[in-house]
Amino acid sequence: MVKAPRSSSPYRSCKAMNLPILIVDDEPDMCWAISHIIESQGLHVITAYSGEDACFKLTHGEFSMVFLDAKLPDMDGLEVARRASVLVQEKPRVVLVSGYHYYDDPVVRHAMVEGIICDFLAKPFTNKQLLRTLGYSTDIAKA
Repeated sequence: MVKAPRSSSPYRSCKAMNLPILIVDDEPDMCWAISHIIESQGLHVITAYSGEDACFKLTHGEFSMVFLDAKLPDMDGLEVARRASVLVQEKPRVVLVSGYHYYDDPVVRHAMVEGIICDFLAKPFTNKQLLRTLGYSTDIAKA
């Protein structure tokens, strides 16, 4: 799994901040699945089903982390991440979730270098993979 280095990360840690995690996906079943896994760890989740809804929630609330689908009907997930990096003062950790891109995809790597995402999770994923991604930021998942 590709990850940004911890020491140079400009993102907040969701454990330290005790803030909700935003799940962004246009598929309600995917939002439910991710939410269910995260909530099983005792964390609070808020969902958004479009890029515009995600941007609104990001500018009007505080989040420690965002699981962001790469392909949304109204805008590209990376565009949501770019907007968030400009609009949100305290940046949440953004994990791009995609069935289209892959770990070493140049688009994903560029987004990491650009600093708009901190991690990547490929669809389909297992519970263990999601917890590992969540654990990178929260240090609560020992999967």
